[in-house]
Amino acid sequence: MTSSLPAESAFSVLLQLRDSPKRELFIGGRSVYRGGYGARTTSIVDLEQQPTANLRSPFDVLHFYVSRAALNEIADDQGARRIDTLAWERGAFDPTVWHLGQALLPALERPDEIGAMYADHLLLATHTYFAVAFGGMRLPEYSRRGCLAPWQVRSATDLMIDRLSQDMPLSEPALACGLSPGYFARAFRQSVGTPPHRWLLLQRVLRAKALLRDPERSLADIATACGFADQSHFTRVFSGIAGVSPGAWRKQVR
Repeated sequence: MTSSLPAESAFSVLLQLRDSPKRELFIGGRSVYRGGYGARTTSIVDLEQQPTANLRSPFDVLHFYVSRAALNEIADDQGARRIDTLAWERGAFDPTVWHLGQALLPALERPDEIGAMYADHLLLATHTYFAVAFGGMRLPEYSRRGCLAPWQVRSATDLMIDRLSQDMPLSEPALACGLSPGYFARAFRQSVGTPPHRWLLLQRVLRAKALLRDPERSLADIATACGFADQSHFTRVFSGIAGVSPGAWRKQVR
């Protein structure tokens, strides 16, 4: 039996990674469901209702913690009506949640490599999807007016380049532009053609190429100078973007 959680103004969206045939769900101490949860299925519980569960068979679950405050912020930022709740048929399959989970699991195995900006991007994307798919939030159509002004592009890109070796959250370039993180992320992509975290990776690879021309710089030193978690992280990202490893690229240039 799981421990009782403090009532919170939040939801837990659960993705079942394997079959769990025997489980009983309690809301406020009252049994409301007894049965199984199939692999790849999604369910939602409202943490204000103090859910507990009797886990009578092995389980493997990915939890998405979704606060009402985060949902309200997304709705306000989108110019949409705030949603009352998240609801989904218990044990039903949602392909988007399944693919989100499959994309997240490899990243969670190497948390040091995720980076604050990419983590913020993932949270915005997942929370926005939950608000639309499970909360009924309707997104407005965007136009070119959603782009950044030229000075905002310069402010954001200059800041990210100046602090290329540091782990920067999405809120910092957004603040430099006087925008919320969600609005900034959408407007940056529409203005520049790529999300902020992806643009940042590209700039890190560009700087790495410049440093690789110096034969005295080690790959580990270049990885640190360009903001990668370690040399292996540097090698994976560089290879994915440049098509060859840093060592091979250096030999080609030389």
